[in-house]
Amino acid sequence: MARNDLAGARQLADPVWGGIYQYSTHGDWAHPHYEKLGQIQADYLRMFALGYAAFRDPADLATMRQLHAYLRGFLLSPDGAFYTSQDADVKPGEKATRYFKLSDQARRREGIPRVDRHIYARENGLIATALVAAYLATDDRDMLDDARQAVGFIMKHRGIPGGGYSHDEQDVAGPYLADNLAMLRAFLALHGATGERVWLRQAMDTARFIEGHFTRDDAPGYLGAPLDGPLAPVRSIDENLALARAANLLFRYSGDAAFKTMAESAMRYLASPQVALSRISDHSILLASHELANDPVHITVVGHRDDRLAQALFRAAAGWPSNYKRVEWWDVREGPMPNPDVAYPQLPRSAAFLCTDGRCSLPLFSVQALLAGIRDAQD
Repeated sequence: MARNDLAGARQLADPVWGGIYQYSTHGDWAHPHYEKLGQIQADYLRMFALGYAAFRDPADLATMRQLHAYLRGFLLSPDGAFYTSQDADVKPGEKATRYFKLSDQARRREGIPRVDRHIYARENGLIATALVAAYLATDDRDMLDDARQAVGFIMKHRGIPGGGYSHDEQDVAGPYLADNLAMLRAFLALHGATGERVWLRQAMDTARFIEGHFTRDDAPGYLGAPLDGPLAPVRSIDENLALARAANLLFRYSGDAAFKTMAESAMRYLASPQVALSRISDHSILLASHELANDPVHITVVGHRDDRLAQALFRAAAGWPSNYKRVEWWDVREGPMPNPDVAYPQLPRSAAFLCTDGRCSLPLFSVQALLAGIRDAQD
């Protein structure tokens, strides 16, 4: 099923400029609507990254690279952040089917569909998270660098006191859960891909902002906007799904029980009969419940950051194709671990440890031994 869906989704990729069209009509993949939304680019880039990591299909890799090229060529601002979207039509209201069958030169002679140059925290957080997944699947550091740049811009230009983020430069009605949740996920992705503690601290600050602005005392779950906004806020199933999983992973990394409480609040909302039964064919609520009830794959690399073996071990662990893993890097020069639930020995050379329920494997001194240990643990 996954392979078939990936193959079908590749038909929505623009073969000339790259990027993914918004959707297809007629119940197949062959009748695209040509608008290219930033959120859609993020969703598909992350999906193809996970697919390539699992199956190593060159077609998925090619689509990923084309999608990255589109993001850089059409949606990347001079400051390193990403614009919101590109219109479907060169001329408003005129169907562009013929246009998108043209070559690059022929398209440019007729004009280029308008790019919406707003820079939103949500779109940049989602695209950065997807770029990190693509980096882990390909080892292409340009993707990681682009993710860092986008997140850095949002931190500088959309940050608000208390660890939160506004939607746009001027945010009259916000802040919104969607923007802060996207940034939380981006911080967690960057921490998991690099082991750098700065991203974990940012994730913790943003989660605390979410807790302080998007809750209500009389009901579980998280609202899409603060209660004191101009319109009565509502709870989104998809946002609470993403928050339950992100807050749970943040709890695993940090050891702070406040984030476990956040995940459980979102899960109580999702597990209520009126919500759970409304999405009975959707596996996502069960997936979130499974993650809250079980420890993630936990791999810790012990060694200095400038040591080649430690770097190789961490890169192999971070790149392991799993959506639910806790990958940490302990360089003793950085001080104690953020969540010191396991005591690791200091050895003469770098090593990796594979842990479950506070108990760890013998030290693993090679990438091959580490990957074999992960496979054995998941069998």
